[in-house]
Amino acid sequence: MIEFLSYGFIQQALIIGIALSLSAALLSPFLVLNQQAMIADGLAHVSFAGIILGILLSREPLWIAIPFVMLASLVIKYLSTTKTINGDAAIGLVSSIAFAIGLIMVKKGRGFNISIESMLVGNIFTATPTEMILSIIITVIIATFVILFYRKLFLMTYDINYAKFSKINVQLLGYVLSGLTAFFIVIGVRTIGTLLISALVVFPSVISSQLAKSFKNTLIIGVISSFIIVILGIFVAHPLEIPVGSTIVVIYAFVLLSLLITKPLWRT
Repeated sequence: MIEFLSYGFIQQALIIGIALSLSAALLSPFLVLNQQAMIADGLAHVSFAGIILGILLSREPLWIAIPFVMLASLVIKYLSTTKTINGDAAIGLVSSIAFAIGLIMVKKGRGFNISIESMLVGNIFTATPTEMILSIIITVIIATFVILFYRKLFLMTYDINYAKFSKINVQLLGYVLSGLTAFFIVIGVRTIGTLLISALVVFPSVISSQLAKSFKNTLIIGVISSFIIVILGIFVAHPLEIPVGSTIVVIYAFVLLSLLITKPLWRT
């Protein structure tokens, strides 16, 4: 175990994994319980195009991908507020268009030497120091945002009409939440993968809601469970030489299934 932890890429993977697990768990209840969980999946597809564009235009793809995806998140948020397009349709439209453009850029772009498979499943063990630093930064920003605006975000999640009545700037907070989610998704796509990063946002709240009876406990249990499962996924995936993102999702699914099966026994 000590020898395992002595490798620099393992230490870096653990730091990124912990940062992403905390970010995902902090975002999870405000998205899942507000029926916005699919925005994470949609932004993951947008990130695919953003990262490819970044690879073609810059040595640091994230500097292109992050503003690209954050802009897309604002577009999705704006379209979902219109009366002609609902939220799910807005996510589907923007994400499918971006993903299609990304595939075209891969086909026609010159000098593109990264496999599509690595983009789809990610590889946390090959993450760069820049990605590690950005994962820490986004975790600190999300944690600060949640702490400072916890009550307002709580009211927006459970009763948006009352939140508006209480003169909370629902629109502004919604845009900020979407932007932070986009930032997190871009980092997560590079390490966890396009196809799997949304699971990190969905599972914490779904799992914690099986155990918690209050919103605060849902948030706390989600953070703890996400922290443990992501670290466990890294420790299991490396010796077995299997994708970390896939391992984490499978462990999440196993935990959730176990809770669903045993939950009726608690009530007897």
